[in-house]
Amino acid sequence: MQFALVSGLVAFFATVLFIPHFITFYQAKRIEGQQMHEDVKQHQFKAGTPTMGGTVFLAVAVLTSFVFATFSQLLTGGAIAVLFILALYGLIGFLDDFLKIFRKINEGLSPKQKLALQILGGVVFYFLHMKGAGGGELNVFGYMINVGIFYLPFVLFWLVGFSNAVNLTDGIDGLASISVAISLLTYSIIAYNEQKYDILLVCLTMIGSLLGFFIYNRKPAKIFMGDVGSLALGGMLATISMVLHQEWTLLLIGLVYVIETSSVMLQVSYFKYTKKRFGEGRRIFRMTPFHHHLELGGLTGKAEKWSEWKVDFFLWSVCLIMSLITLAILYL
Repeated sequence: MQFALVSGLVAFFATVLFIPHFITFYQAKRIEGQQMHEDVKQHQFKAGTPTMGGTVFLAVAVLTSFVFATFSQLLTGGAIAVLFILALYGLIGFLDDFLKIFRKINEGLSPKQKLALQILGGVVFYFLHMKGAGGGELNVFGYMINVGIFYLPFVLFWLVGFSNAVNLTDGIDGLASISVAISLLTYSIIAYNEQKYDILLVCLTMIGSLLGFFIYNRKPAKIFMGDVGSLALGGMLATISMVLHQEWTLLLIGLVYVIETSSVMLQVSYFKYTKKRFGEGRRIFRMTPFHHHLELGGLTGKAEKWSEWKVDFFLWSVCLIMSLITLAILYL
């Protein structure tokens, strides 16, 4: 426990120290910053803001976790699995960002390329860790069900789904960084109660990194995490839920990410359906992902506009409430 807390503190101060240097380097080299989608008019003024900040907090979290886990003899299979997914999905996000910013390829990696790399990482994770660590047994709301060979498709769905869900959530200043920090704090409590101190250490270390990053990512953001950060964080949450064999908990702890993703899927599906049936596409939400809907008109979409801070605090509150509900279900 002490090693985990110290690791988190080291990660926090290291991130606070290195992020300004990263921003200075970014600006000195005149690297093109974040591109804003033309439909998100309320955020056009943010175009050019340095991005790929996830490179810093990921590197800090992975290296700090590795060092402290090694010295505390906690570098076990679970910690290695989480760090592996962090590094691999971070690399996928880094390639995506790199192609957008340095190669001027607007979409970065194509959807097929990104999906293929995410699936490849999931397959490697399954055969290196889950297959020999209870893989095949799925925790469905507290009931362990042996799904056999179908656990592999679940692993791929879980990793790809939540990595992209956190990516969609990272759309306004500070939203993803604190949402994930709350989720990781919840998994820290679960890991502590299950005596999975290796996972506890990795969780607290990443929380430290994210809090350090948030100092520069809060509104008005001086830097964004980029796909390198968001894809890795989503993959991390999915991996932790599987390593702890508490898969179902992520549906509650990660409800905000589920809502963000579902809003996009519903919007696209409904638009296509209404266009085919009525000749014109109709929308359910003002704009998706859901946080943009809140910005433009609150919960109903027809009320006054919400500031980014109001959207942040609302969705952070949802994260916190669902996390508390999850812990109550598990331990009360």
